[in-house]
Amino acid sequence: MHLLWFRRDLRLTDNEIVALASANNATVLAFFIIDPWFYQWVDVGKARVRFLFESLENLDSNLQKLGSKLILFEGNAVEIIQELTQQLTQQGHRPKLYFNRDVQVEYGVSRDQAIVHFYQQLNLNYHMGLNNFLQLEDKREHWYSEYYTYQRQPIYPKPTSINTPSLSLNIPHLTFTELKQKYSAFWKTEQVYFIGGETQAQSTLNSFLKSRFNGYHWKLSRPMLSQLGATSHLSPHLTFGTISTRTVYQSTKARAEELKTQPKAEFSLKAFRDRLRWHDSFTQRLYFYPEIAYQNRYPEFDEWYTPLELPPEKQELFQAWLEGLTGFPLVDASMRQLKTMGWMNFRMRAMCATFLTINCGISWHHGARHYMNYLVDGDLAIDNWQWQMQSGVTNPLSDTFRIYNPNKNIQEKDPDLKFIYYWISELKGYSLPEIIQGKYIGTSSYPQPILDWAKTRKVNGKIISDLRKKVRERLTLQGGTEYESAVAAKETVNKYWQHKDRQYKEFKELEAELE
Repeated sequence: MHLLWFRRDLRLTDNEIVALASANNATVLAFFIIDPWFYQWVDVGKARVRFLFESLENLDSNLQKLGSKLILFEGNAVEIIQELTQQLTQQGHRPKLYFNRDVQVEYGVSRDQAIVHFYQQLNLNYHMGLNNFLQLEDKREHWYSEYYTYQRQPIYPKPTSINTPSLSLNIPHLTFTELKQKYSAFWKTEQVYFIGGETQAQSTLNSFLKSRFNGYHWKLSRPMLSQLGATSHLSPHLTFGTISTRTVYQSTKARAEELKTQPKAEFSLKAFRDRLRWHDSFTQRLYFYPEIAYQNRYPEFDEWYTPLELPPEKQELFQAWLEGLTGFPLVDASMRQLKTMGWMNFRMRAMCATFLTINCGISWHHGARHYMNYLVDGDLAIDNWQWQMQSGVTNPLSDTFRIYNPNKNIQEKDPDLKFIYYWISELKGYSLPEIIQGKYIGTSSYPQPILDWAKTRKVNGKIISDLRKKVRERLTLQGGTEYESAVAAKETVNKYWQHKDRQYKEFKELEAELE
């Protein structure tokens, strides 16, 4: 009896444990555990839970087409696994547990360790697979080569059938009708912008590769274009594993091969593949440094960036940021988009993060929690590290760090104001110069700026620069592993920007050549 435990790998295609558990017509019990930890966790948002439930419903539908089904157990995961194993053993089965490694949160890691220990005690077999690429040993110098070796390997095919017998189990479980009734609060949304499930994931990938990828390399930073589909919109699917990065990578490579006589198209697809690597690289970092999800990468920042309750004046700034009422139109439009859609493009996420941490002087802990409360693609590995990066904590060996200018970004990323008009109705009718100059103040219900951007950039930016300098001096003096890690991080960032500069140069040369 093979037990197939799904978690953040809600797909049948290119899923290691699905292929192995169902091989040779073995009997398979496929299940998911509705663990109260997930939906009661303070940092989980309704949009993400709904996406999960939709993905489970689609997985069950796809399993039924293969002669199987998905059982929804409910309760503490460790206790459910233990009870399930014991009941099957008492019925004469010798279960083998198949599950993919979970590295998102410490709870998941400790939970898996407890289950492995339980199986070892009973002398039962288990198989811990990989949902996507993960380097199990810290060999940073080999990461890129191993990553691409993995992405080019053949994908695990979807089974043609799965043998699931009828079983009598005395363990609490739900039907999908009961799931929707019991957790109806997660289904009460005015509009669903991202639909869960492997079927939808493949459809989204197909539509992106058919035409939406055109101009990806420059459209991805334009908030209105990305909202309308210029980016892949695959991020929530990658978060829940309704599609694998390897499937996306290989499909994109195949499409690029078809379009190799079209240089601009090939360039856009390459830019997308480069960013696809982020998913696994951030997961890798969290795997080796789980503490970055909740504490500063360097202790020098501990007094400045803290998760403690905000004082009244900071709370007022934070509340304005949460509600999209800062008086900085691009920040506010982005924050309103987040609350409504559960999504923003990367550029806007980074800009809103630097505004909160640098200009408002509020710890990244508070902003990261808000993002995770709303993002349908909320991924702890990416979200919390990026918050530390945008707040100036990471890469201290670099003399500079980036602080986004919200008004400059309007001119660069939303010059026609379509994004701002869409989310801030109060500013409709005002021109770009009028908005940049604040001509709406006093004549519109839209609020005036809550702070002086240039002044806070200078004052708080100096504080962050000084803290970075302290880290740099300590690491340089001490040397050792932490220094080597910082050097490696700086080299990675430098390579990234060199790559971006090279991409931009190649694109301009390509444009000139085509003209």
